[in-house]
Amino acid sequence: MYQQLTNYYKSKGISAIGFNCPHFRSCSQTSPNTFTTAKEAFVSSGYVQHVLPRIVFLSLDSGSAEKDPHLKTLESIRIWEEENENVLALPRNKHWYRTHELAHIILRNFKPGLKIDEARHYFAHVNSAKCCMNNPQRAQANQILFDNCRGFIPGELEILDPDIIITQGKWARLALDGAFPKMTSSEFIPETIPEMKLVMINDHPVILIETFHPRHTSFHTVNRAHYSQYVDTIKQFHHLKDQINIENLEKQQTINMPEKTSIDPNPIEYKREKIMPTRADQKNENYIALDQYTDYPSSKTPSKADCEGYTYMSMVQLCNIADSFKIPRKGGSFACNAFGGDKGKYEVQSDRKARKWYGGGKKPVKFVLISAVEEFFKEEELNWR
Repeated sequence: MYQQLTNYYKSKGISAIGFNCPHFRSCSQTSPNTFTTAKEAFVSSGYVQHVLPRIVFLSLDSGSAEKDPHLKTLESIRIWEEENENVLALPRNKHWYRTHELAHIILRNFKPGLKIDEARHYFAHVNSAKCCMNNPQRAQANQILFDNCRGFIPGELEILDPDIIITQGKWARLALDGAFPKMTSSEFIPETIPEMKLVMINDHPVILIETFHPRHTSFHTVNRAHYSQYVDTIKQFHHLKDQINIENLEKQQTINMPEKTSIDPNPIEYKREKIMPTRADQKNENYIALDQYTDYPSSKTPSKADCEGYTYMSMVQLCNIADSFKIPRKGGSFACNAFGGDKGKYEVQSDRKARKWYGGGKKPVKFVLISAVEEFFKEEELNWR
């Protein structure tokens, strides 16, 4: 794959070394003193090996870039990102950390125990504008760069041959507009997530997720709120994709998928738990109901040692632990919301859905998986002992 990409970049004039793009003059004329030429993609070793679903993030321009072309080749970028980048030290509200975060949230479902700083070994990242204007404060490049580079993206993606493409921002989305055949997905992709689509690349279906750029406010209110749905749909897609009849798709532009309830590629391991029929007191609540009352630690603010031997803790205990960290302006609500708090109105990852027991004449109690709590505090870099 690396050699194929190198040959492609050279053939189009957009290789880091030997740059000879026909659009250079028109793209650089407004910033001749700061303009730097093409940066090649980040393609991790695990992505090439295809040991996990291949995710390509298609972003905007790089914002700022090296002048030395030798530092912008596929191999140089791969070495830096896989061997030298300190993911945990990245600003958590910035684009590059959010990219690793989403890759981790998806890929850990296919590699249990995967840490956020290990996700970098399994995804690829492509800029939809290859060169960089190096504007002050990493401001976005002019439209002409995105327009001129748009023709390079489809061929690059065909070589990368992804399972999932995640566009980040308007220009990344437009770079794929009309580039690949769209396929209707029937009930496979929920209507509640219109940013999720299905396209065909190299005669196989690919999930396309059109997100706002992580710097955009709507990324947090729209895309992050849909993470659990992205994961659930991707898991189902991964389970079914080998069964898809491509010839039928090409003719009918449709996928007739089984009902979601007919398969369970990752069944819940806890035998005492099952999804209960909707009842009046569950209306508009995003909870999983328990059919039996469950034991949980007795401490109001349990430690890890207190939780040994238990599967669940209560939602109240989770919030108490979060409160104990005394994070300014946060309190325990940020943890509660991450696990479907406020009557379950928050969309959360499937393993973080609160479990609720309704029966027995007692007041309903919400529970959360202790394993998910531990993982949550790790992601938040909070030392729960």
